Amino acid sequence: MSSIADAKFIIKHNYHKTIEQYSIVRIITFINECCLVEDIKTLERLWLMKYELYPTSNEYSYGCWEINNEQEELYKSMGLK
Repeated sequence: MSSIADAKFIIKHNYHKTIEQYSIVRIITFINECCLVEDIKTLERLWLMKYELYPTSNEYSYGCWEINNEQEELYKSMGLK
């Protein structure tokens, strides 16, 4: 069984200046519904709400991280999955 810290997520929205939309991030820590995430490439960190993240695997597809077929196709076409 793997840890949530090993999972990768995609940022859904484009209103953050430090980490761009569709960047792949990992979760550093949680405080309630907020997550401190780190960009895999740049190592920049940012606080986000859980619903602003999309899982790259089915392992964490529950609650606000539920898999969406439309977003799955978009991310696959962009080569993010």
